[in-house]
Amino acid sequence: MSRRVGRNAYTGLFNDVVLLAARVVVGGIFVAHGWQKYDQGFAGTEQFLGGLGVPEPAIAAQVATYVELVGGALLAVGLFAPIAGVLLAGQMAGAIWYAHRTTEVFVDQGGWELPAALGVAALVLGLVAPGRITVDQLLTWPFKAVAAKRRARAAAAEAETAEAEPYVEEKVTIKA
Repeated sequence: MSRRVGRNAYTGLFNDVVLLAARVVVGGIFVAHGWQKYDQGFAGTEQFLGGLGVPEPAIAAQVATYVELVGGALLAVGLFAPIAGVLLAGQMAGAIWYAHRTTEVFVDQGGWELPAALGVAALVLGLVAPGRITVDQLLTWPFKAVAAKRRARAAAAEAETAEAEPYVEEKVTIKA
């Protein structure tokens, strides 16, 4: 196992806290956008998406709303983060394609920078680095503890077996 130079328990905890903060902020932005769609009603979102040329705007309005609401919340708390990250990134890819592809880069001009940044952030936080402070870790901790105890018992039993059987060197003589 290799260790990076300068890495210790504090930098590991610091990284996890920073990743938690990033997940909460990015997930919170998605929840806010999903809530905005939900609050204006599916009819308003459907009309907006239909004006952009999104196919099946009635279905797309509901999918967009719930992916942003539920996916943002799941990303924020770290529950099924890989799935949420992929869905949110796909949602932002669709937003860029239908709403921002012919515009400027900058968000104040209706550009694609915000959905691109949010989509990439969701993908990275979901797939690459959700951190260790997640609901997923909390739910799997008991199983990991049981597995660690099992490995420790197996290693102790193996060491005990190795001590109980002394090494015997046998001499072999070959007669010609």
